[in-house]
Amino acid sequence: MKHKLIFILLTIVFIGCTAKQPVKKDAIIQVNNPFNDKEVSWFKNKGTGNIKGNAKFKSKNGELRYGELFRVELMPYSLYAEERLSKIYVNKNSDYIYLEDGVPKFTPDPEGYHETIKTFCNKDGDFEFNNLPSGKYYIIAFMFWENKEVKTGGGIMQKLTLSERESKIIKMVNY
Repeated sequence: MKHKLIFILLTIVFIGCTAKQPVKKDAIIQVNNPFNDKEVSWFKNKGTGNIKGNAKFKSKNGELRYGELFRVELMPYSLYAEERLSKIYVNKNSDYIYLEDGVPKFTPDPEGYHETIKTFCNKDGDFEFNNLPSGKYYIIAFMFWENKEVKTGGGIMQKLTLSERESKIIKMVNY
């Protein structure tokens, strides 16, 4: 009986430690992996890969949004990006956040990290990236709007690997 009680207590503690904790709105988070321009230099090359997708976001109060205000960024995988995104998203392959839960600031915040390919969705929430080199990518879709004078919305992240001449179709939703 004593061992069962200890097991239950340890399980509760473990679950509490792994639960997604909201980020404080003014938090500044230290990223330990340095950003290395050479690690992502392949990203600037032309390739034959394509990514097509659709992005839709449901706010905490259940309001569904998609369309031309939805911005989508494609960034190359790097150790710096992986560490930084792991401070925002719990699942390293696909996850979402709400704006109300806070978005941290990072240090260091190198300029090279922000050299991404950006686009907007069309009125139906569709987006497309073409002529991409093979490699690992993060796709992050952002949708923010005002709802009763409160900024709401959030971001959806997906990690994927693209080969030469490969076309991927993805769906980015948080519901």
